[in-house]
Amino acid sequence: MSSGLPKPTFHLFYRGVDISGDLDPDTTAVSYTDYLHGKADEMELTVHDKDGLWKGPWRPEHGDIMRLVINDGRGGILPAGTFEMDEPNATGGRDGDFMTIRGLAAPVSKSLRTKITKAYERQTTKDVVSAVAAEIGMTVEGKINELFHARVTQRRERYLEFIKRFAEETGHYCNLRGSTIIFTSFASIDGLPPVSAIYHGDRQLIDYDFKFQSEGTFSSGKASYLDETKGAKVEFEQKDERVTTGDTLRITGERLETAAHAEARIKSELHFANRQLFTGSTTTVGTASMVAGNTTGLIGFGGYSGIRVIDSSSHTLERGGYTTTTELVDARI
Repeated sequence: MSSGLPKPTFHLFYRGVDISGDLDPDTTAVSYTDYLHGKADEMELTVHDKDGLWKGPWRPEHGDIMRLVINDGRGGILPAGTFEMDEPNATGGRDGDFMTIRGLAAPVSKSLRTKITKAYERQTTKDVVSAVAAEIGMTVEGKINELFHARVTQRRERYLEFIKRFAEETGHYCNLRGSTIIFTSFASIDGLPPVSAIYHGDRQLIDYDFKFQSEGTFSSGKASYLDETKGAKVEFEQKDERVTTGDTLRITGERLETAAHAEARIKSELHFANRQLFTGSTTTVGTASMVAGNTTGLIGFGGYSGIRVIDSSSHTLERGGYTTTTELVDARI
């Protein structure tokens, strides 16, 4: 490339066939966005449809399966994963005809769209997640905190809405990648050593934007549960020493089963709120290891330095090169 940056490449397997060689000369952009929690990963491909093949024999069908792999040109391989065709979009104008193919790393099936009411009784957290996964034909990966539940209720919720809420109440991140539910504890992500580092002034860094904020953060949290042996409500309090000023987060109007449930719930709520104490974004030369769920070290940024969690990342290959944009939050372990 004329910029002197390493040349990245990609492989797109469509209906099981690697069509990258056919696409590459006409590809205007390839992008992949992944998320740590609550949203399915996405990919988008735009090609110059100068021969009309994408409106004819190659016309994408809703539900077609694609698999994307990105090579950052410096030895890093990013297996973006498998995607289900969501929005094939044909456009055109004076610059020619184009086809944009969008895919989601979540199957678009009736079982995932239907709202369900269901009770899970006398099961651990892992049991509940595994039961949901089996119901929708998926598997589970991740390190799951063991907590026994007398009863957990799915209240007219889609399966993925329910499992996301359940994660947020029990101290876990949750995401969907292909046929796998990623359900894993905060410690298994925030506690990881950095897989990469971003240095102030490094030529690989294109831009950055960091800030600390107190709004929406809490210095402590309180939740109560009914102690049946005492016949009275007992309050559990959790403090966050890293937030010196702030309100108290209270869990009210819900019946929590035990002290362990109260502790798990308030710690989880505090975690999601207080990880926003630091937020930031970076744009760097494309790097395969800068993906959601990894941690990165910020070095040379003064008080903004430290270990941060990559909450989401976007990898974009265009004619001008390959860039990675990350959204960062505070690592809370």
